Amino acid sequence: MAIKKIIRQKIFYFFVALLTGALVSVSLFLGLFAGWENFLEDRLYAAKPLSSKITIVAIDNESLTKLGQWPWPREIFAQALEKLNQRPPLAVGLDIVFSEPSRIGAADDKKLTQGLTQASFPLILAMEGDRLIIKQNSVAAENIIMPLADFGKGKNVYLGQVNLLVDRDGMTRRFPWKITDVNQNEYFSFAYQIVKNSGLSIPQEQKLQNINRLVFSAPAGTIRRIPFWQLLRDDSLNLENQLVFIGAMAADLHDFKNTPLGRGEQMAGVEIQANIANMLISGYRFKELNFNFLIILIFILSLLAALPFVWLSSAFRALIFNILVGLAIIMAAIVLFERQLVVNIIHLELAWTTPTIGSFVYRYLIAEKEKRQIKNIFSKYVSPKVLTEILKNPTRVALGGQEKEMTILFSDIRGFTTMSEGLQPKELIRIMNNYFSAMTEEILRHDGIIDKYIGDAIMAFWGAPLDDPNHATKALEAALAMVERLKKINLDFKAQGDPEINIGIGLYTGLAVVGNVGSNLKVNYTVLGDTVNTASRLEGQTKEYGVKIILGESTKNRAQGNYQFKSLGSTKVKGKEIPINIYTV
Repeated sequence: MAIKKIIRQKIFYFFVALLTGALVSVSLFLGLFAGWENFLEDRLYAAKPLSSKITIVAIDNESLTKLGQWPWPREIFAQALEKLNQRPPLAVGLDIVFSEPSRIGAADDKKLTQGLTQASFPLILAMEGDRLIIKQNSVAAENIIMPLADFGKGKNVYLGQVNLLVDRDGMTRRFPWKITDVNQNEYFSFAYQIVKNSGLSIPQEQKLQNINRLVFSAPAGTIRRIPFWQLLRDDSLNLENQLVFIGAMAADLHDFKNTPLGRGEQMAGVEIQANIANMLISGYRFKELNFNFLIILIFILSLLAALPFVWLSSAFRALIFNILVGLAIIMAAIVLFERQLVVNIIHLELAWTTPTIGSFVYRYLIAEKEKRQIKNIFSKYVSPKVLTEILKNPTRVALGGQEKEMTILFSDIRGFTTMSEGLQPKELIRIMNNYFSAMTEEILRHDGIIDKYIGDAIMAFWGAPLDDPNHATKALEAALAMVERLKKINLDFKAQGDPEINIGIGLYTGLAVVGNVGSNLKVNYTVLGDTVNTASRLEGQTKEYGVKIILGESTKNRAQGNYQFKSLGSTKVKGKEIPINIYTV
């Protein structure tokens, strides 16, 4: 019956684990905790080195003050291109979608067209996909917002889409490497086009997907920038061998987005594009675990979380072990994130902690209820060694009652009434506490169980709740140890002016009934039967025979050791018709 119970418990742990794996997998598929996952991962971003080849030419408040209100005439941009031609950069990106004619007129557009045509460096113009359709790993646009046709005719002019993907919480974490229009034309990322056409290599280019996790390198305002007006008026400015990003960074131009590194401060769109470029040329790539592999990992973790509750005898040890492993999973996820591998912390932790909590609650409230009951019963009456043995297999303990061969010990103080009359209550309690502590220690040290204290008497027994073939030997050893210990504490009592204590001990071995006895209000684990009465009667006769210890013949015959027994003859014990042989040692 006990084996079936244990098997049922283990099956339950694995059932909880499998159910957890299924529920967490469904959660992952539905994206139920995507917001929390993103929130945690945002906290893991760490600053990374920035390439010295990236410079932002900022259309900032200072430039608006010096060059006039926005939008500027196209001629200003033509002048900027002319200045850049004097010391050509590796590539230039204009993060402005010139999709409408100049408000000044066609002549203004013509000046920019000439500037674009005469550019001696790769020049990427911004375009944008409108009304995006985002699938698992593809992005399509119902409409494409293009710059004016004449602007794209220069031999060094390329197009790049500046789209960024914003999550439901308003945070920018991804960008499309390419998008397609209704005619299946492909448009590559603005930052990618700048790096690609600059001649710089793109490490791990083959790992780019249609939708990529953005690896931010630093918070807003970190990348090197110069104001736009300085490009026009500072002849000493040298942007050779640079990737130059030109774009809006003035607050009034409203091209700002939330990013994981922002901590409340938004980042300009052009700086996000510069971060993408830094990510490309530095080889930074976030790789997310394959969905199918993640599902398998979830089930593996769920099952592994159940194993400590199967193997370990203590629910608390299993819980502590799983807590430590859960923390290790978090630490591993942090390390992997720093190495650009995203492992989905929330769902892995759910896969680990849910079976842990479920198994612990079941084990603690149901499976270990019997253990706790036994521990509450025996913790005050047995030694820690015996209690450990009991708790290893509680099924061996029959609390309901059973008949077993046992050895019973009774101990009583001689002349207690006379001694107590000559002492103050506080003094009596102090002496008795010292006495009981010493005697109890000896009984427990010899694996006995304290049944009860009856006034000045002690009742103890051996042979239950666990079977012990040496119960008579241990009981006799405990009695001898009590006598020797009493000699030592009497020396202390004498030194303090306290009365000495004299005791008698009775031992008897036989069949007795042991189990929980009491009422619906209070229960005690105790021993009943003729053997108990006999041990008590033998203790009472120690005074008559003038010895410290009296034991029955049944105890003498079962005691194993080199003892010198002295026969005291036979005595008729109250309640028994046949006299029993008694001995001292």
